[in-house]
Parts: sequence; C-alpha cells; structure tokens
Amino acid sequence: MKNKLDTIYLMKLFAAIVHHGSFAAAARQLSVTPSKASKDIQYLESLLDTRLLQRSTRHVTTTDAGELFYHKSREILELNDELLDSLSSQKTQLSGELRLTAPELWGERILTPIILAFKQCHPDVRIKASFSNETSDLHRDKLHIAFRSTQITNEPYLARLIMADESLLCASPDYLSRHAAPENPEALTRHEMITLTGRDKAFDRIKLLNANQKVEIQLDGELSFNNKNAIYQAVKAGLGIAVLPKYLVEAELHRGELVTILPDYRLASSNFYALYSHRRKDSALINLFIDFVIAQITPATADANSPS
Repeated sequence: MKNKLDTIYLMKLFAAIVHHGSFAAAARQLSVTPSKASKDIQYLESLLDTRLLQRSTRHVTTTDAGELFYHKSREILELNDELLDSLSSQKTQLSGELRLTAPELWGERILTPIILAFKQCHPDVRIKASFSNETSDLHRDKLHIAFRSTQITNEPYLARLIMADESLLCASPDYLSRHAAPENPEALTRHEMITLTGRDKAFDRIKLLNANQKVEIQLDGELSFNNKNAIYQAVKAGLGIAVLPKYLVEAELHRGELVTILPDYRLASSNFYALYSHRRKDSALINLFIDFVIAQITPATADANSPS
C-alpha cells in the first residue's frame, strides 16, 4: 500500500485524476481502489489546507488552486522521471518514457526504423511518437524531443544537428521521353509542374543556386497536393516535375527510375534538428536517443555531433 506521506504518489494521483477526469480511471492507473484515491485526495487537500477539485456526480474539475497544483506537479514529476532515468542509464537496462514528434514523411521514412531499432535495444523504454506537419510546442504539448527541418536561429530550444534536409527537382524517364529536359531554371515555366500546396504560399516558390547565380522561381502546375508522398507517386507516374526530399528519392535516382532536373543547380534548403528544452539538457534518455538517431543516420560523424 502506498504511504499517504509519499508526495510523489499524491502528485501522480492528482495528475491522473485531472488527466482522466475520473477518480476510478486514475485509481486503475495507479493500482489503488477508488475509495483509497478519494481518501488520499482529501488528505492532500487537508495537508495543503485548500480545495483542489470540484466534484459532481458526472465531472471532476480543478479549482484555481488545483489548476496551479496540477501544472507544478507535472513539472516536478517530469523532473523526478528525468532523475530516475539518469540513474537507470548507469544500469544495463535503460527505462523511462520518451515523447517525440517529427514531420509526417520524414518520421515515417527515416525515424520509424530508428525508433524500432532503439526499442529493440531498450525494451523497457516507453516511446510515444507523433508524426505531424503542424509545429509543436514542446512545453504545451508535453514533448521531450521535436525533430524539425528549420533555420535554427528561429528556434527557442536547444538543438542537435541530425542531417541535411536536401531537396531535388525530379522527373521520371517516361516524362522526359515526352518533354525535353529544361536546360535552365526559366524553362521550368514551360513544363508540367507538380506542386506542394498548403496555407503557406512559400511552398510555391523555390530558390535555385549555382556558382554564379541565385534564381527564384514561382512554380505553377495543373496538379497540386498537400502531401509529399502523393507528389512522389505523381512524379513516378510520369505526370511532371516536382521538388522532392533527397532522402525519399535517393534509391530511385540510383536505379535510374527517376532523374535529377537541372543537376548544376541546388535548391536552397534547411537542416533537420532534434530540438529539446533547456531543462531537458541533462536527461540521459533524451541524449542517448538523439545519439542513437545520429549514429544510425550518419555513423561516421556521430562522435563529431555529440555534445561536448
């Protein structure tokens, strides 16, 4: 039986009740009876000399004091987890929970196999991965790591370089058998372009660079998707030219199933970083996972990217 004087237990219980909105669900999570959970919260409220929860027959809601206690408890519980995680890293078996996010396509193609390999090495680590193209807030969304293609100067977090986010202009041999390959950036306006559409109109513009010039082109086409995988399928079907991530098309380029357009130019690009907050910088689990990702993607440069 849990000791009522165990403050960490009381915080976990209170946080679980707020999260689930139910004493019964919180009790199940912590393997106690609902009656014990109720008595322990009464004890906590008497200890703090303040009401934390408003109870009704259907709902449990926090008071203003309860809301403050909930958020501060979450911070303390996460710090406690990090302490235990740091201690466990000295043992053979790593444990703890890792919550992370990444862009959809990169997460599916690059990060998922790495997560699976990490899980096989560390079966006691709980991993919750969310792949979305929406920008996440690490604090608001209670995330440990956000993998993001970004210009790092705009980010308020600590960052570790993962890999370059290079893109290429690509077409299929079938498309090029019917249309002469463009010899300069301006010639793209005479081709069937497959574009990325979305709320950000910057998706329609690309910057092409070579030794002598920088050209900015507006891409217009009869076919647009808000999904890079759909664009990839359309390019392979011979329907036009598109900008695609290098990591997605590298194998097809090597096999000759796709062709690089304007190979003397490169597209302006960003880098993928692992972003994490300052208060997570000493987390053994976070640092070991990022090290693992870097080692899987760039084995030869893993040591160079490790924090000093």
